[in-house]
Amino acid sequence: MNSKPVWKIEKIVLPQHADHAGVMWHGKYFNWLEESRINALSKVGISYFELTKNGLDLPLINSSIQYKSPLFLGEKITIESEFNIDKSPRINVISKFHNKKNEILTIAEVDLVLINKLNFSIIRKRPDFLSEAFSKLNG
Repeated sequence: MNSKPVWKIEKIVLPQHADHAGVMWHGKYFNWLEESRINALSKVGISYFELTKNGLDLPLINSSIQYKSPLFLGEKITIESEFNIDKSPRINVISKFHNKKNEILTIAEVDLVLINKLNFSIIRKRPDFLSEAFSKLNG
């Protein structure tokens, strides 16, 4: 049985991410989650920017974040994401934020759908090139 691929990026909490107490502001998590998804797409050969130029997009339709422990200014974080993709239009991504001790500080879950940007309709039959890439993301 094959395990799912885990897509990783490394981040550091910088001053622009934190409040005056040195704690990462909750809204910045979404920026990092999006960066993580775009990075994973890139690794399987999909340029998100080309995707949008070609009239497609992957908007967020649902999200939840469990803040187990704050992220502090200067802290090095690894974000590990797993994609759960099947035949439904919904694409589920679960991301875990780890510190250097490998403790899970945050767990985020987001759902996306592929849409046609011209009329904002959900695309139920994915183009072949995306199905292949999503298969690599999913494992």
